[in-house]
Amino acid sequence: MKFSLKILAAVSSVIVLTGSMIPTVSLAASSSLPDISYSDNVTESLDEAAATVREYLKARSLEFTVFVDNVKFSSDKETAKAEAETLSQSLIYKAFEETGNGDEGDYLRFAVKKYGCSVSINNPGSLTYKVEYYTTPEEEAMLDDKVDRVLASLSLENKSTYDKIRAIYKYVTEKVSYSTNMDDPYIYSAYNAIINGDAVCQGVAQLLYKMYNDSGIPCRVIAGISHDISGANPDGNHVWLIVKLEDKYYLLDPTWDLRYNGHYFLYFLKGSDDFDSVSPNITHIPRNDNGLSFPDYNSEEFKKNYPISQYEYKLPTYSLGDLNADKHIDSVDASMILAEYARISANGEGTFTSEQKRFADLNGDDLIDSVDASIVLSYYSTVSNGSDISISDFINSH
Repeated sequence: MKFSLKILAAVSSVIVLTGSMIPTVSLAASSSLPDISYSDNVTESLDEAAATVREYLKARSLEFTVFVDNVKFSSDKETAKAEAETLSQSLIYKAFEETGNGDEGDYLRFAVKKYGCSVSINNPGSLTYKVEYYTTPEEEAMLDDKVDRVLASLSLENKSTYDKIRAIYKYVTEKVSYSTNMDDPYIYSAYNAIINGDAVCQGVAQLLYKMYNDSGIPCRVIAGISHDISGANPDGNHVWLIVKLEDKYYLLDPTWDLRYNGHYFLYFLKGSDDFDSVSPNITHIPRNDNGLSFPDYNSEEFKKNYPISQYEYKLPTYSLGDLNADKHIDSVDASMILAEYARISANGEGTFTSEQKRFADLNGDDLIDSVDASIVLSYYSTVSNGSDISISDFINSH
C-alpha cells in the first residue's frame, strides 16, 4: 500500500547561505498573483503569506516568490540557515491548513511531489519556491469536471450524512482498482484514480478526501505505516482517512477494500479499537516522516481536534414510529418527524436516513408530515393509558 516517500521532502541543500544571503532565483510565477509584504502584525502576515502560497500551489505554479518584512534572522550562519528552512516549511504547512474545500488542505498536501526553497535574509526577505506536482492545471480541471458529474449522479442532496459517506465510498471502491504499474507517475494522484480508474493508496485517499469535502463532509488523510506482520508488506508507507459522522470521526481504509469491488466494506467507519480487527496481520500506525510539512497525527492537539470513535459506527435499529431507535414510540419521535417536516418544507431537504424515512411515513402516503407526527402522538397517548396494542394494529384500526 504505497505512497510516495518524496512527498514534501524539503530540499534543504537548496537553502545555503552565501555571505549574508541565501541566493534566490528570479521570480517566475504568474503576475496575477500578488507578492506578499508583511505588516507589523507578524501572525496576521504569516496567515496572509500562507494564503498566497496556497493559491500558487492550487494554480500548480512551478516557481514563485513571496516577500516578507520584519523577519529577523540570526547573525550566525548555521542558525540562520535553520531559521530559513523552518520559515519556508512553516509557510507551506500553513498553506495546507484545512479550509473545508476539496482542492485545499490535505488534497493539496498530497498533490505536491516535492519542493525546494531559496531564502533571502535581507529586509524584506524573500522565499522562492520551486515545486513539482503530480498533475498539471489542465488535468486538475478534468478531475474537477469528472468529480462534479459523479457527485451529481449519486443524488446526494436528500441523503443523510451516513448515506452520503457510504455512497461515495462505494463508488470509489467499486470503480477504482489498485495500480500495479509502479513506473507510472500518475498512480499517486486522485486524477488517475477517477480518470483512468487506478491508483495506489495516496491517489485513492486523495480522491475520497476531495469528494467528501466537496459534499460538505469533514475528512482528513492520515499518513503512516501499514505494518503487515505476515511479511508481505512488513513496513509499507500507507495513507488512510478519517471522516466525521455525527460528533465523532471514524476510520476508513478504501485501499484495502478495493479488492471487494464495492460489494463488501471491511475497513469502513471503523473505530480506533477495531480498525485492525479484520486481520491479525495488519496494523495501521500513524506517523509523520516528512518534517514540518505534515501534522503530528499522534499529538494531543490533533486528537482533540479530530476525536476518533473507539468503536466502529453501528447503524441504529429503527422501527415503525421509533425514529431515534430507543425502542419506545413517544413524543420525542413525534418531534423528530415534525422537525424533518419543517426542514423539507423549508428547503426540500431532510436529514433522515433512508431507514428513518421509511419508518417515519406511518400512513404510507410517501410523505413525512404532521399527519405522521399526529399518529405517533395518538399512539403514545393510547399506550400511556395502559393499552398494549402494537403500532401496526393501532394504525390499521384507525
